[in-house]
Amino acid sequence: MNVIQLIILQLIAHLLSDFILQPQCWCTKKIEKFFSPYLFYHAAIILIVSYFLSFDFGFWWAATLLTGIHFVTDGIKGYLIRKSKARDLFFVDQFLHIFAILGVVLWYDYTYGIQFLFDLKTRVLAIVAGLIFCTKPANIIIKYMFRAFSIETPVNNPDNNEEKGLPNAGKLIGITERLLALALILVGQYEAVGLIIAAKSILRFNATQKSEYVLVGTLLSFGIAFFTGIVINLISGV
Repeated sequence: MNVIQLIILQLIAHLLSDFILQPQCWCTKKIEKFFSPYLFYHAAIILIVSYFLSFDFGFWWAATLLTGIHFVTDGIKGYLIRKSKARDLFFVDQFLHIFAILGVVLWYDYTYGIQFLFDLKTRVLAIVAGLIFCTKPANIIIKYMFRAFSIETPVNNPDNNEEKGLPNAGKLIGITERLLALALILVGQYEAVGLIIAAKSILRFNATQKSEYVLVGTLLSFGIAFFTGIVINLISGV
């Protein structure tokens, strides 16, 4: 049980350091050169958050190892993007980070054993991880899924009187609906989630392209919340 809790804690640390606490400008600057100072700034945040959220005094070396792996992975990703002009390395990058977390935590548990400073509840940790995941990380995942399938944001036609949307309103709406859907799933109110999706489908747009864009975004958004809720319930039953 302790190993599952530590994995969840390190996933929380990853979500915080790689998404919440890392500005977009850092991501751009890190690609420009391998030894960018922003790469070191990011590594420092990873080290601090990873060790702090381990709740285990002996985890310092494992946190250092995770930081080093993350540093090298980000450096190689930036190098490949600069040389090959690749755009869609996001999912490969995230897979490697998660794989590293699993490997290091399992190794640490096997070698030293996990000794938390206090008792932790698996379901509480899973819910915290799910709530964080459904905010900014989910927005970024949806953005890269759109990019992977070459789905572009519809451009307003200047010839009609259609009003422009509020800046970042879509991101806030997505976060709100995912958190609401996740909360309903965790308490077993699946029917209510269906009603929310049906209510949102009432929206109609004159442009077919915009309708499809909103529909895809909505399905991805609720799909992420639904999948997250199911995973939390499964972990809680372990």
